[in-house]
Amino acid sequence: MMIRTFFAANLFVAMSTIGMADETLTRGNNLAVDAADDGRLAMDLAGDLWIVPQSGGEAKRIAQDVGTVQRPRWSPDASRIVYSSPANGKSAIWLHDLAADETRRISQGPYFDLDPSWHPGGKRIIYSSDRRNTGFDLWETDVPTGLHWRLSHRPGDETDASWSANGQDLVYVYREHEQWSLVLRRHGQPEEILLSGKDRLAAPSWRPDGSLIMFWRESDTGTSLDMVILSQPRLIRPYTNGETFVTAPVSWLDKHRMYYSAGGVIRQRKFNSWSSRTVPFRAKIESQPDTIVERLRRTLPRIDEPGGTLVIHAARLYDGLGGSYLSDRDIVIEGGRIASVEDHAERPGMIVIDMGDLSVLPGYVDAQARLPDGTAETAGPLILATGVTTLVAEHEEAEHLNTIWSGKEMPGPRLLPGMDWPVGDYSGLADSKTPRLESLLESRQARLLDFDDTVARRFSEPPSIDEGITTMVLGSQPNGLPAGIALHAELRALVAARLKPEQALRAAGVNAAAALGVDPTLGRIATGAVADLVFVDGDPLSDIDEALNVVAVLRNGRFFSVAGLIDRVKAAEIVE
Repeated sequence: MMIRTFFAANLFVAMSTIGMADETLTRGNNLAVDAADDGRLAMDLAGDLWIVPQSGGEAKRIAQDVGTVQRPRWSPDASRIVYSSPANGKSAIWLHDLAADETRRISQGPYFDLDPSWHPGGKRIIYSSDRRNTGFDLWETDVPTGLHWRLSHRPGDETDASWSANGQDLVYVYREHEQWSLVLRRHGQPEEILLSGKDRLAAPSWRPDGSLIMFWRESDTGTSLDMVILSQPRLIRPYTNGETFVTAPVSWLDKHRMYYSAGGVIRQRKFNSWSSRTVPFRAKIESQPDTIVERLRRTLPRIDEPGGTLVIHAARLYDGLGGSYLSDRDIVIEGGRIASVEDHAERPGMIVIDMGDLSVLPGYVDAQARLPDGTAETAGPLILATGVTTLVAEHEEAEHLNTIWSGKEMPGPRLLPGMDWPVGDYSGLADSKTPRLESLLESRQARLLDFDDTVARRFSEPPSIDEGITTMVLGSQPNGLPAGIALHAELRALVAARLKPEQALRAAGVNAAAALGVDPTLGRIATGAVADLVFVDGDPLSDIDEALNVVAVLRNGRFFSVAGLIDRVKAAEIVE
């Protein structure tokens, strides 16, 4: 069974500086978009529901109180929008009536109800659900009456269903073990397997004239948008690739024009065109208490920070959002914040630290760590030496430790008390079966930490993670390892569960920051962000194990070498 787990809000990139000021959003991560017949676009951004004109421009936020909005879909008459949203640790289907400005829950119960889509008649909604404990099945609900029924009974997982424009034909994705299939169900006919194989398939959508089905395919060579032409014989053709796609359905305005999301922006494309155009938008989140999103109001504990300007030259930089490195960049730091990220240049009179061929990444964030009572102050530098610059943990002397670790004499990560900084759901996948766990426990950082290295053994198999889910939040508490080492065990477990290394790093970065309510200040390298950086000897985007090869850390703009952090601990132990 495929367990699809959703955490945190959709993430976003802001134009303005970080703080209590208004935020103007022009890009989003995991952005899904849907077009109405009247040309309006609905999108999920920063966890909220927004409407954008077809040509782009100012986005209007639709007030929601149900949590994170995911994959909105217009009703055929453009009067309502259906979407999924986390509920009680699971996910439910919600419906917003624009005219009445009312939201109500469509699906009930403690289940994962996902991927809603409308029947062309406008009265029924199809979605995926695990409510029968047999994997994900297709369910449909009658909106006026609330009645619902099961449409599929296969032993694997049926997801991403889409009705044709005539309301007679259905296409969906089927997964059993490692085999993915695209299934066509025509009225009164046996089901037909259109495509089957090891490549991951997702988000099919019908061209309005019923001539073809567009879908996302992820293979060893990357992600592409492909199509099945419903001729005889069936023809499978690539449509486009080379973009950073989001696995949400293509939205057709008509048979010639379509909308989709890629690279954090909305794309509009004509079917017979070789290129697409960006639909620009500006989504303003105001700072007034009655309109600001709660998670944007959180402030971090104060940490000692240097004065003046410091420049970090990075030959290879991962900004925490994309899937690849940026080359030859200068990170200009003023105080504890990143003032700018620029192309490398000569900077006379400035302090420049050239990191050579090291990889520069955002500081790691553990949204739920284990920090036992009695943890010594000297643990701070050792945790920091693993690259963890922020962690959430319960500790009887959390305030005292945070005060000590916030300085420069015995530095450590910023410590956020768990009771004050709850994140809800987090990964917690690592256990005794995690690949290469033994090498992790034998690492230099692990040997320096004095801890019981017994790792929790699960009584059942840990959930497999759908590699298309990119909003995973890293929390390491369940594995029983100490903070720092536990995070790296979790990174390895996430990759073993078939997330890509960059997705695992985002789980320990921007995703965790969003869950904590401080996005976009943590987990990324960008103008205005907190200057938390990790310098790694290796390529973590190719091999997640190399995320542990930390040479130095920049915490709140202050530079610490790992050798220097270890020396501080040894000196303190000698004094004691």
